[in-house]
Amino acid sequence: MVNTKLIPVGIPVIDELIVGFPRDALILVIGDPGSGFLTFLHQLLVQCSNRGGLVLYTSLDRTAQEIKSDLEAFNWDLDKLGWNFFDISPSTRKKQTKTLTWDSDAVNVVSHDLFRRISSMKEKHPGESVNSIINSLTYMLVQSNTRPVLRFLNEFSALIKGTNGWHFLTMVRGVHGKETENLFSHYSDVVLEFAMTLNTETRLYERVLGIKKLLGVDSRVFPIEYDRTGIRPITTSKIQ
Repeated sequence: MVNTKLIPVGIPVIDELIVGFPRDALILVIGDPGSGFLTFLHQLLVQCSNRGGLVLYTSLDRTAQEIKSDLEAFNWDLDKLGWNFFDISPSTRKKQTKTLTWDSDAVNVVSHDLFRRISSMKEKHPGESVNSIINSLTYMLVQSNTRPVLRFLNEFSALIKGTNGWHFLTMVRGVHGKETENLFSHYSDVVLEFAMTLNTETRLYERVLGIKKLLGVDSRVFPIEYDRTGIRPITTSKIQ
């Protein structure tokens, strides 16, 4: 069972309404491309680091340098943050192995290395907050079938207990269909959904953040926008 003690998100408008996310929570983030979901997660992980927490960043589809560039756009210094990077993106794998193969066996390889890293962080820093992100679950799913990924998720869920942190999984919205999204939502403690919606009056796309699953909180959707500090809700009103 997830630890019910809440950690504030660090974004005032959201914290006023939901108080925070539970410790040891497995948080699934489903987002449209361009909706800002990765920027939002980086923002939350920066907050974790600012509170003294440790961060393990596993990237399956983007290089560490690409992530660093994203962070620098908001003056978040990766070197100062001290995140532990586990970069197994295609570009990095190609340089290291001269191949881009990825199958169900590779899921097991990733599991072994990732689980070893998390276990080591827990042992070396007992009582401290250990946080992680796996970006993205979509890349793993399109290269493998659902069963080994679910097995991976079950083992991962058991391992993160007692870490006193948050653990994010990302999934691109609409790629896998509602059935798969709902299945992985069932296994998660918190589900956030980012979408791009078309404003019929302005003919411009707008970004929204939906809190789809969080114990004790009604489902909510907020319009959001970028500012120099990252992502922020435009209004405190409940849209739907």
